[in-house]
Amino acid sequence: MTQQVAVIGAGGHTGRHVVADLARRGVPARGLVHSERSAEIAREAGAADVVSIDLDEPDSVRAAVTGCDTLVFIAPPFDADEETHAAEALRAATASRVGHFVYYSVLHANLPDMPHHVRKLHAESLVRRSSPGWTIVQPAMYQQSLLRFVQAARDGVVRLPFRLTASFQLVDLRDVAEVIGQVCAEPGEHVHASYELAGPERMTAEEMIQRIGQATGEDLRAEHVSPLQWPLPPELPLPTALEMLTMFAHYDGSGYPGNPTVLKHLLGRGPTPLATTARREL
Repeated sequence: MTQQVAVIGAGGHTGRHVVADLARRGVPARGLVHSERSAEIAREAGAADVVSIDLDEPDSVRAAVTGCDTLVFIAPPFDADEETHAAEALRAATASRVGHFVYYSVLHANLPDMPHHVRKLHAESLVRRSSPGWTIVQPAMYQQSLLRFVQAARDGVVRLPFRLTASFQLVDLRDVAEVIGQVCAEPGEHVHASYELAGPERMTAEEMIQRIGQATGEDLRAEHVSPLQWPLPPELPLPTALEMLTMFAHYDGSGYPGNPTVLKHLLGRGPTPLATTARREL
């Protein structure tokens, strides 16, 4: 039986790729979005239909998920109310008899020095105690996030707000979307599972920039900038800006390593190397 999947955040950076993966599988995706622009993005990605919701209005979520078999919950980045929004989405899923809940968390949610990780940790606890079947995905930092630093480089100098010797295990966003698509297509195979999703290579920040340069033929050099001196977009709300700086400070001190074993098993192949993503997207 074909699954009907609702995706909260279908027009976002991750959600649009989840919708696209579901479309490739022939799984109808209902995009749940908050703006007309997000609705357009979800439709372009392949959403079978699109419904406008407001995470602060639980009734809108409950109505939007009615008739769906699975709900994928992807909160906005650095969502200060993520615990509340996740709880309301779980209640909506239960009330509408949605059979499976997929929660998009983060690798190492139990790191206490990053507030957005702590909120996801608390939301994970809510998910684990909920009545629908559930799956939690915990991705590492995206390879695409590093590519944004490369795209902002001037004169081949890629400025990074963390130590050049800090180690990372970046994951391809498309690999993460493929796993979520797999979970939605066959939810019974993934009930009560938590999946840490990290890429195939553990490299320092400096090594990653060198690898991207080799892959693209660009002469790139990494340069460290203190997180406290990092120029954040002026339109960012102050709490979000402070949490981003806190995240960079953690990376600066400890990096963000992971392990690729789970992702390799789920994909049935090796996770996508950074060089492959760089050649594809730069």
